[in-house]
Amino acid sequence: MQTEAIREYYDNEFNRLAAGLEQGGEISEAVLSAHLDPDPQKRIGMHYFPDTKHYNHADLERWLPILQNLGTHWVTLPAPIDRAIPQEFIDALIGSEINPIIHFNASLIEPPSVDEIRPLLQSYASWGVQYVVFFDRPNLRSQWPLNGWTQRGLVTRFLDIYLPLANAAIESGLTPVFPALEPGGDFWDTAFLRAALEALAESGEGTLRESLVLGAYAWTGDKSMTWGAGGPENWPASMPYHTPENSQDQRGFRIFDWYNAISRAVLGKELPIILIAAGVQREKVKLLDAQQGKRAIRMAETLKRSPDPNNNNTVPANVLACNFWLLSAMPETPEEPMAWYRINGKPTRFADEWMAWKKGASFSKTAVEENEDVDSNLPVSPPVETNGRRPIPHYLLLPDSADWPMDLIRTFVLENKATMGISAQEAAKAARVTLAGGLEAFSDELIRNLIQAGCQVDLLPIESAA
Repeated sequence: MQTEAIREYYDNEFNRLAAGLEQGGEISEAVLSAHLDPDPQKRIGMHYFPDTKHYNHADLERWLPILQNLGTHWVTLPAPIDRAIPQEFIDALIGSEINPIIHFNASLIEPPSVDEIRPLLQSYASWGVQYVVFFDRPNLRSQWPLNGWTQRGLVTRFLDIYLPLANAAIESGLTPVFPALEPGGDFWDTAFLRAALEALAESGEGTLRESLVLGAYAWTGDKSMTWGAGGPENWPASMPYHTPENSQDQRGFRIFDWYNAISRAVLGKELPIILIAAGVQREKVKLLDAQQGKRAIRMAETLKRSPDPNNNNTVPANVLACNFWLLSAMPETPEEPMAWYRINGKPTRFADEWMAWKKGASFSKTAVEENEDVDSNLPVSPPVETNGRRPIPHYLLLPDSADWPMDLIRTFVLENKATMGISAQEAAKAARVTLAGGLEAFSDELIRNLIQAGCQVDLLPIESAA
């Protein structure tokens, strides 16, 4: 059903792609193919710079080979309002089978008018650009003027600003991307998105509904890759502004599961999604983000697998791209610590880790190893109790049987009289289950199943010998 919905969307898009040709431009076969038939192997992208000052010829010669070496097929380009990114830059990207996403991060305090932005849209469309984003995180108080923020009527007021620009994009032959919302946010993002789609469903904006793509921030924070997997169907207790204990929400990599559920409920179909500035949460860098490179690799491994609605380690077909944050940034700016490359083109450890993975190097705790144990995602059955007691009082669950500090494990087992093993099915028979290592070593589904089986679950924070 999901594949049919996506195919229907792309069939409807063909004529709008042709509109770009009518503007006098040429759309390469590579771009046309990517738009009509998204390839899981070509969903990886990058966010370019956080500013609009790096589009000259020297920049192109430095950064295009790097984007190609990273294996990117998409790039988010922050665009100024008063001038176009040079055509040379756009042509080179498209000629290298890299799809540019033009992002006008304009202010909601002084939004651009349709008249001033239309010539830019027409130029980009004639050069073969397909996707354009207006604004950023309109569900945050900081994006609005002081006297303009109130949750009452906020979505309607945003649409009054957004819709004329989105329709101008469509008229120019571009596909508008609904701006990514802050996960959670001052106005809860799932509530904001639902209200916006409901307003579109009730309006006469049929062309926009058929053309719209959703933007989303896939920030992992300190959560595992499968946090919130399955969306509200798997976590019905989670509500806007309230995530109960032992429940999960949309604030993780699998935010698309929640947005898909909203699209299905409101529009009867899933809209295409582009993950923008994925990975690290830009304004809230923590020590945990030292794992930024490895987290990006885990996302990429998941994105590259063929979509499977029954597997939490794959990504739905309607997720077109995932653009990681951040290729590079100027020295001594807040964004520099998150950059994959220095301004001189020298790689940081994030890029080094990525290139090592791309060349075939293995990591001890990648998404495949963490989340695809033979029994880690299987439902667990309630244990058979004897005289009110469980068959196993205490079980120490290891994510695998190797590379762990066995002296420490042996001491824990002896002191706690615990059974040690790697079987989730066996662990489910225990009254208490201790998870060895970090939470990311185990899938959220496994942890949820253990809790539902009545196990008391805790954590033994140890480091692997590797």
